[in-house]
Amino acid sequence: MKRTWKYLLMAALVLGLGMNVTSCKDDDDDNNNERTPEEIAQDPYEKESEAADALYRLVSQLSVCDSLPNNWKTATFEPKAGKVLDASQPRVRTIAVNNAAEAVARYNSLTGKDLPATTITDTYKVEGVGTLQLNVGGAGTIATIDVDVKQMPQLAQLRLVSVADMGENGHFKGEPYYRFGDVVMDKDGCYWICVRPAYSPNGKEDTHWMSFQVTEKNIKTYTKKGCEQQVYPVDLGVQKEKMQYLAQLLAILANPADFQNEADLQGYNFNDTGLGGLQPAAMPVESLILQAKLWQQYNVWEKIMPVGFDKTTRGADLFKHYFKLSPLHFVYEKGSVSGKNLTIKYVEYTDADHFYKNEPEYKKEVINIQDDAFDITNSYTTKGVNSSSKKIVPDAFVVRYKSGYQLSSNLLFSPSATDSIPGVTTVHRFNDRKDKVIYSKLEAQPGMIMAKDGNFYKSEAACEAFNTKPVALVVYVGFGADVSSLYRGLAVSYKTVDDLAAWDDSNNREKVCIENTSNNARDWENERNGINRTKKLCEDGHNHPAAKAAWEFSVDGFNPTKYGYSRWFLPTVGQMLMACEGLGIEYALSDDSQSWVCNFPETMNTDLQAAGANTFEIDSFYWTSTEINPKSAVFFNIGPTYGAHGGTDTQLKTEMAMVRPFIAF
Repeated sequence: MKRTWKYLLMAALVLGLGMNVTSCKDDDDDNNNERTPEEIAQDPYEKESEAADALYRLVSQLSVCDSLPNNWKTATFEPKAGKVLDASQPRVRTIAVNNAAEAVARYNSLTGKDLPATTITDTYKVEGVGTLQLNVGGAGTIATIDVDVKQMPQLAQLRLVSVADMGENGHFKGEPYYRFGDVVMDKDGCYWICVRPAYSPNGKEDTHWMSFQVTEKNIKTYTKKGCEQQVYPVDLGVQKEKMQYLAQLLAILANPADFQNEADLQGYNFNDTGLGGLQPAAMPVESLILQAKLWQQYNVWEKIMPVGFDKTTRGADLFKHYFKLSPLHFVYEKGSVSGKNLTIKYVEYTDADHFYKNEPEYKKEVINIQDDAFDITNSYTTKGVNSSSKKIVPDAFVVRYKSGYQLSSNLLFSPSATDSIPGVTTVHRFNDRKDKVIYSKLEAQPGMIMAKDGNFYKSEAACEAFNTKPVALVVYVGFGADVSSLYRGLAVSYKTVDDLAAWDDSNNREKVCIENTSNNARDWENERNGINRTKKLCEDGHNHPAAKAAWEFSVDGFNPTKYGYSRWFLPTVGQMLMACEGLGIEYALSDDSQSWVCNFPETMNTDLQAAGANTFEIDSFYWTSTEINPKSAVFFNIGPTYGAHGGTDTQLKTEMAMVRPFIAF
C-alpha cells in the first residue's frame, strides 16, 4: 500500500529517532555493536513505527485519510468503506467482491499479509491498534472481517458479499458527480464512458461504465493440437442492457441533429431513449444535445475510439461509414472454448434507427477451431475483430463493462454518488464543463445570455469561446412564462427593431383584434399570452406593424423554433412585469390603480449593458401586445420625462413607438 509523503516523512523521523538512540547506546558500549531480533522487537520506537504503519494502512483504505495526524494514537477515524445496508447495524458495512479469492486479497491489502487465495481464516493483531479477524464463508456472505480497532470505534465488521447481494440501490442528496457521456481514464490508460450515472429518484447510487480498450488481462490464448491458435476475449463483464445504453448514447453523441429532429417529432418529450433505464429527467433532451456538442468541442471522440480507428474521423462519420458498408457490431461477452468449438457472442445494429428504438440483435458464432482462427488483438491493432480466413465473426469492436465500484482504485472504498471515483483521471465531465461555460434551457437563469447556438452562457466571452453570438438576455425563469405549458422562461432581444412602428394602421382603428381587452390595470398583470396575441395580430388579415415587426424579427438569422423555443413576439404587460420580477425590479400599481410604475429602465439597462446588448432608450415608448379598447393599446414608457422611473400608459394604436421582441423558452 503506498503511503503519502507526509506519512513517509513522519515515519522517517520516528525511525531516525530510534536509530539515533541506538547509536548512542553503541557509542557507550563497544561490546554491543548489533541488536538482536528480540531487542529490536522490544524497542519502543520500532513498535510505535509498526503501529503507525498498520494504522495508516487501515485508515487509508477504510476512511478518508491522506496522512496520520500527530495524535494518531488517540485519534478516531470515521469508516467510509462499503455501505451500511441495515440501519439497525450502523457498525456493519457491506462491500462487493467477486469471489473468495478477492475477499482474501482485500484482507491482505488491509493487513499487509500475503496469504494464499485458499485461506479460510486468519487473525491479524497490532499492539496499540487492534485486531482483524477473517472468516471465509458463512450465511449470506462470501467472507467477513471482524474489526476491533480502537481508532475506528464505529466499525465492527466488514461483510464481503457478491455484487448481486450488494445491490446498487440507495439514496443520496445533491447532484451526481458523473452524467451520461462523461469519460474517465483508469490506471491502465484505458478510457471509460459513463453509460448510466447515479440517479437518486430511481434509487441508483452506482455508476456504469464501458470501454473500447482491452488489456492483456482480457486476452486468452488457446492452442489445441491440430487446431489453429485462438486468441479470444475474457472478463469483459458486459451485460446485454448495458450494450443498449452504450449504442444509444454513441448514436446520440455522434448525431445530435438527428436526435434533435426525433425529439422535435416527439414534441420535446423524448422519453424512449432507454438510456440507463432511468427517467428522462436524468438527462433531458437539451442536456444530451449539449453533451454531444461538448464531445465535439473537446475532441472526446478521438480519445475513446480504439487503436486502429482513424482518430481524425469524428463520431458522426463513424456511423455514416459503417452503416454505409455494413451493420455495426460489438463483441460484448467473453469467448468460450468447448471441444472443437469457440463461441463468440456479439450484438448487431443494422442502422442508426435501431439505436433510438432500442432494437439490437444479439448473435453468436461458433468457430470450428480446426479450420478457423480467431484473434482478438485485431480489435486494437487494425480495424476490428475478424477471423483469419472465413470471417465467420464480422468486423466488430470489443467492449468492456465495469461499475463505478469496480473502477475504483481503492479496493475497499465505495465511491460516493456525488464524488469522483478514486484512482481515475477525469477526461471529460459534463457537470464541470457546463458550470464553467455552457448551460441548457433547464439551467438558464435571469441575466444569462441566450446564444445563436440555442444554449445559454454567462458572458459574451463564453459565447465567443464556442464560436456563437448572443441574441437575447434571459429576464425570467419560472412558472407561467406564457400560457403555453411548453415554456418556463422569457428572454428579451439583444436589439431593438430598427424602425418605429404603429401598433395598428388606420384601417384597423375601429376594430378590436383580441376579445379579452380591458382598461383595468389590475387585469394586465395576469396577461401572459404574448405569443398568441402576436400571432393573431399577424394572421387574422389585419395589418399590425408593431406585431409584425416582432413576429418577423431576426438576429443574425437565429431561428429560435429550431431549439424548441417560441418565435419572437410582442410581450404583454404581464410578461414585461415578469421581466421586472425576474431581474429583481420592484413594480407597483399607481395611486389611482390605472397603470404600473417601476424602475424598469434603470435596472434592466444595467443588465443589458453588462451583457453587451442594446439598452432601452430613455424618454421612449415601447409597445406591448396588451390592448384596452378598439383605439388604444398599452406601452411601457421609459422615464424620466414620462415618470420618475417609467411604467405603463396608454396610446392610440396608430401612433408610432419602439418594438423590443421577446422569446419564450
